[in-house]
Amino acid sequence: MWFGSEKKPKGPSWHKARPVVKELSGTRVSLQAPPLLPNAYMSFALGQEPAVFDLDATGTFELIEYDRHIPSHKPAGSERADRRVTIWSSGWNFTGRPLLDGASVGGLEVQLVVEEVDELPVNCSLFRRDDLLRYARGYFSEGWLGSYHEGYGESRDPFDLTEYLWPCYLAPLNTQWLELNGRNWFYFEAQPLRMGSDEFYWLCPIGHRRCLRATFDVSRSLYNSGNPYRKQRSPLTNYLRLMENIMSTIVVELSEPAKREKATIHNSEDHFPLFHCTETQVIEAKHTLYMWSGAEYRDKLQPREGGDHRAPKEDVAAFIDQRIKPRPLPGCRAIGPAFIENDHLGERELNASVEITTPRARVGNQH
Repeated sequence: MWFGSEKKPKGPSWHKARPVVKELSGTRVSLQAPPLLPNAYMSFALGQEPAVFDLDATGTFELIEYDRHIPSHKPAGSERADRRVTIWSSGWNFTGRPLLDGASVGGLEVQLVVEEVDELPVNCSLFRRDDLLRYARGYFSEGWLGSYHEGYGESRDPFDLTEYLWPCYLAPLNTQWLELNGRNWFYFEAQPLRMGSDEFYWLCPIGHRRCLRATFDVSRSLYNSGNPYRKQRSPLTNYLRLMENIMSTIVVELSEPAKREKATIHNSEDHFPLFHCTETQVIEAKHTLYMWSGAEYRDKLQPREGGDHRAPKEDVAAFIDQRIKPRPLPGCRAIGPAFIENDHLGERELNASVEITTPRARVGNQH
C-alpha cells in the first residue's frame, strides 16, 4: 500500500531488512531488521551500540538502580539482575494519511539487553525454566510493571480523603514459551492502564546468571486520544507483525563456557512453567482503564467543561476481555489461560469497604 491509515499504519518495508550481528564474549546474537527509521518522539541515541562486547570486562555493564534514593540497591533476597548492557536498539516510524494524520501515527522501539545477576540460590540457573520464570516474576514485584499510581473517587467529591492506588499495567498477558531457531524463549506482554506504551518481553538465558532480554514498545500518537483505551482505535497488528518478523530471525549461539553451563542443567522435555495475571487484577484493570478513558479525550456529545468524557464501562470491560485472550505466536510450545482465579504468589487482597474495586486504598491524607 502507498499510504497507511490509523486502522492500518504503514511501517518500514521488510524487504529492506539487513543483518544485525552482536558478539558477546563468545556468544553470538544475529537477526534481521529494517534500518532505523525514527520519528520525532524517539530517542536520538537509538542504534549507537558497538558490534562487539566484552561481558567480562569492568565497565561493560551498568548498575541497575532499583531505588532512586539508593543507587544500585536491590531488595534483599531478590533474584533480579544487578547489571545490564544494551547491545542493540532501534526504532521505526509508522505513518497514516500524509496530510490528515501528520508525520507519524506511532512507532515501534526495541532494546536488546544482556542482564546479569550477582548471586542466585545454590544450584539455581537461568537455564532452568523454573528459575527463569522466577526471574521473570521480578519484573512485576520489583519493577515498573507492578507499580501503582494515585487514583481518585468516581464522584470527584472534594471532601473524600481516601487515597486510591491503581495499577499502572495489567500484566503478565499472553505468557508462553516459544522455540526460535533452536532456543527456548519466555514471552509475555503488558497493557498500560493510564499512560505509557504497550510492552512486549522476550527472555532467553545465555548463562547461569545472564539473560538476554528483547523488549518491544509500541507508542501511538493519535489526535484526541490521550489514554490507552482511546488509542486502541489504531490496532497493534502491523506493529506486532514487524516485531514477530524480527524475532523469527534471531539466532543465539552460545559461547563454549555457556554451552558447558547449559549442559549441567536438566529440564523435563514437557515442563514449561507459566505464570499469569489474576482475576482480581483483571477487575482492577477494567476499573482503572474506565476511570482514565476520558483523559485527554473529548466526546463531542458531551459539554467541553463538566461533561463525562469516559467510555461506557461495558465497552472498556469488553476491550480488556479481548486484550487478555491468549494469542499463540509462531513457535509456541506452551501457553496459559487469560488469567487465573487464585494465585497466592500474585493475588492481592480486596478491600471491600472502599468505593472502587481496588485493593490499594487507604483512608486519610497521608502525603
